[in-house]
Amino acid sequence: MEMREVDAPFPGPGEAIVEVAACGVCGSDLEGYVGTPGMADRRVPPLLLGHEFAGTVLEGPDEWLGRAVAIHPLVTDGSCRFCRSGRRYLCPNRELIGLNRPGALAQQVVVPLSGLHALPEGVPQWRGALAEPLAVAVHAVELAGPLLEREVLVFGGGAIGFFVAWAARRAGAKVQVIDISDTRREQAAALGIASADAPQGEVDVTFDTVGIEATRAAAITHLAPGGTAVFVGLHDDESPFSFYGLILQERQVRGSYCYSDQDFARAVSLCGEVPDDYIAHVPLQEGASAFDALAAGSSEYLKVLLEPDGPSLSEVSPTCT
Repeated sequence: MEMREVDAPFPGPGEAIVEVAACGVCGSDLEGYVGTPGMADRRVPPLLLGHEFAGTVLEGPDEWLGRAVAIHPLVTDGSCRFCRSGRRYLCPNRELIGLNRPGALAQQVVVPLSGLHALPEGVPQWRGALAEPLAVAVHAVELAGPLLEREVLVFGGGAIGFFVAWAARRAGAKVQVIDISDTRREQAAALGIASADAPQGEVDVTFDTVGIEATRAAAITHLAPGGTAVFVGLHDDESPFSFYGLILQERQVRGSYCYSDQDFARAVSLCGEVPDDYIAHVPLQEGASAFDALAAGSSEYLKVLLEPDGPSLSEVSPTCT
């Protein structure tokens, strides 16, 4: 990974230029960076990464100029049956900023007008970069059905796991995060969320935000009869498990990918409420060092935001101990 100077982007019809205030490092970006099978095939260099971002509209229609926005990064054809039914995240011709188009680990980026979402009044622009991963969680929680007073296990205490746990608890669920990392469990506890290193018993709903064989199997095994498992994590492509327990106990497994426009709008409305205790603000020019720290597992943050004018990596620290 290296910093390069490139030509300024130029908007086409139906597009705008956004000056980036902050861009989050997604787990999928990181797995593409380290060469995880599957993700490495999807993120082929040279590529400008970054799809979790927010900023200010520099060029575009008059009604958008100067507005603080979070960006819905999916670009779709708008005409297929999925787009017409409000599920454009399933569009067969979908593209993602930072995957199929130049991403937001830059000072400026081209975005479609359909991706602009105005931030609520008074919400700092950097918080808009949390809207995308929060939308992933909002969508997953929506797929699980009503959660009021239901017992929920969330496998994985990273950024997506935390957002899922936060959104599920906000929906009225009794949530426990499962993670083998002492640090992640301590972070969950500090944020008021129960945690454990291994699951016990059966619950109504499970979320797997990791995506490996062990967590997928546990997400099914620890479901009560008639329960629902929502798979979000994408680490492994293939994971064997027993279908007998699924069929005989009428358990359900649902895949969850991205989010609807309504999910994203909901996340934008909530991004000002998410705890910011374990969020790092790092200058864009130190992006390579931030990726290396995340890849080595030495980062103590739930989410790293790269900012063109962010503080030095050596100057940031968690605010919750």
